[in-house]
Amino acid sequence: MTLENAPKISIIVPVYKVEKYIARCLDSIRRQTFEDFEVIMIDDGTPDGSAEIAERFVREDRRFHLYRQENCGVGAVRNRGILLAQGEYIIFVDSDDAIMENHLSALYSAAEKNDADIVCASYYCCNDEGEGLRRSQVRKKEGVFSRDQIIGCAIRDISIRSYLWNKLWRRSLFTDNHIAFPNRWFEDSAIVPMMFYFAKTVATIEDSTYIYTCRNNSITGLTAKKCVGDYLYANNRVNEFYSEKPEYENYRFNLAILKTKVIFTAFAWVFVRIFRAKTLDYSATNLRKICRFIAGKNPEIPDKINKRSVSKRKKAKTEAESA
Repeated sequence: MTLENAPKISIIVPVYKVEKYIARCLDSIRRQTFEDFEVIMIDDGTPDGSAEIAERFVREDRRFHLYRQENCGVGAVRNRGILLAQGEYIIFVDSDDAIMENHLSALYSAAEKNDADIVCASYYCCNDEGEGLRRSQVRKKEGVFSRDQIIGCAIRDISIRSYLWNKLWRRSLFTDNHIAFPNRWFEDSAIVPMMFYFAKTVATIEDSTYIYTCRNNSITGLTAKKCVGDYLYANNRVNEFYSEKPEYENYRFNLAILKTKVIFTAFAWVFVRIFRAKTLDYSATNLRKICRFIAGKNPEIPDKINKRSVSKRKKAKTEAESA
């Protein structure tokens, strides 16, 4: 594909264990009123029939392309999709979600009109069956903002949420700044707040054009063992990123709000896990990670002092039992 016939928008769609949802997702993309796009679908070693459904769209529409790889995780999928993308802009659509017919046209129009590097839309939520559509109340009022005007909202993760999927991104934001997603859950929380630092202009629109599916087994169901650790890791990366910037003092207050939000959320997830699973199997580990996060330390680095004390206690217990 040459630069002359490159599409305006590249849509990146991960394909993994979404046999129930992917046809609805891809059909919603195919029905867009804006037609100058390519769809980069990446089969991440899915064990179900999702890839076969994606292949049908490739046969029926030349704008759809399917790439295959061994299972690597969604972060690796997004990184590969960015490398393959040819469009001036990138849009991420998760394969269990869907988009309204005007999703591309509304976002692209706002980007071109305002020379925006990022455009944020509002969104709907639906249940696991694609029913019960309801509009999210978490949204930023429509407008055009400089980086300095909106970066605080992006860091706080309140009115501008750290979601990839309800936004349009200028592709050069990723390529020029060597942005790569970590191969963990909450990979978007680790990257999205950073992206606003590189954007000169951001536009927000009132239209709700994305449909997010609230799956019963979603990672945000709170009980997955990796949930807390990866959530802390992602937000710790954001804090480290902004702490190294010369304008750090301008961001300190917003980072403090983010940190408070993360701490309360992480503690809530731990206690929900205890309540639902009736077990303490992973609580001690995650509570230590939360304490490290509160102390401003990397939650992933094990506490050597604590490890030594645990080892001493185990040795003392063994000696007492053998006595």
